[in-house]
Amino acid sequence: MYIKFNLLTLLGLLTYVTLAKPVKPTAQPVVVLELFTSQGCSSCPAADKALQDITQEAARTGKAVYGLSFHVDYWNRLGWQDPFSSKDYTARQRQYDRTLKTQTYTPQLVVNGQQNIVGGQRGRIEQAIKTIQQQPPSAFIGVVGNLSRKDNQVSVRYTLSAAGPYRVNVALVQKEARTAVRNGENGGKTLVNTNIVRQFKTLDVTSVTGNVTLVAPPDLSPEQSAVLVYVQRMDTGQVVGAKML
Repeated sequence: MYIKFNLLTLLGLLTYVTLAKPVKPTAQPVVVLELFTSQGCSSCPAADKALQDITQEAARTGKAVYGLSFHVDYWNRLGWQDPFSSKDYTARQRQYDRTLKTQTYTPQLVVNGQQNIVGGQRGRIEQAIKTIQQQPPSAFIGVVGNLSRKDNQVSVRYTLSAAGPYRVNVALVQKEARTAVRNGENGGKTLVNTNIVRQFKTLDVTSVTGNVTLVAPPDLSPEQSAVLVYVQRMDTGQVVGAKML
């Protein structure tokens, strides 16, 4: 009986250690679609719909394709104040435009930080996604994470499968919003936007783990929000890992 008890105890300890072992991030091809859009732009609703359809289809089929809607602010002076717009998102777009040597326009889609596509050109977007998905997993890094909420604070802890230097981006998104636009080019229409970036932080890191805290807007409920953590190379800006939490 004494020997059996010790064996059972040992087996129990081994099982506990196995279960308690942290999950190692697994690298796989990922696609992050950053759409620079505005409710004041008449060409943008088609791009908004394309992003919605592509990301929802990817979610249904288990593909790692994530969309972000960054609402820029330079359309605000033309008749409609986009409630989701931010000068910080305009600055992010213009940084991409300098890197990619392109003009600033809407709707602009940046694919994995490296390719510029007009947001409504669904065929080109789908081909770009397919090309990335055919790359070997070794070209990417794994990302895992978890989040916790307290009042309006959203705390994110992430782990990467490889050390940097990397640029880690953390986006708090609103899953969907419907807006009755009264003025501007889309005046009289009700627009549907998805994966709207409401808060955004960027960190340059060298370690494999980190913590980020975001402040959720008062009108954004936990049920309508999610967090995307995505990682870019410092030298080329290429997205090499991502995880939706």
